Amino acid sequence: MSCYIYSLDELPKGFKFPRTFLEIINQEVILDLDPWWFLCEFEKFAKYWLLEMKNQYPTRKLIPFAKLSYSDDIVCFDGDDTSGDPKVFYVHAFASAGWEDRGYTDNFTEWLKIARLESARYKAEQANDE
Repeated sequence: MSCYIYSLDELPKGFKFPRTFLEIINQEVILDLDPWWFLCEFEKFAKYWLLEMKNQYPTRKLIPFAKLSYSDDIVCFDGDDTSGDPKVFYVHAFASAGWEDRGYTDNFTEWLKIARLESARYKAEQANDE
């Protein structure tokens, strides 16, 4: 499966994706983190959310990469960071500017650990409901 990755023209100058993120999205089968899903799986959604973040929060450089399936929560890289290990912001899309923040993790690796735990818990709950 090929994943859509934002072009250099779409990204803030100097931004670098985390190596671990690139390794995950370049796998033959993308990691299943349900209820999170990677935007790169669908080019239209990736482009839509990038534009939506720019329009809703023009003072922030947010690079969306995953979305929660049951809400408007989305996770974004800090586009101001050029280290290759940016913070990951939890953003509640469509909230008024200044009210969108849902917290952050120090980097993608930390977010991935949390997302894996959330995914395991979510899948267990879904299995119990069946």
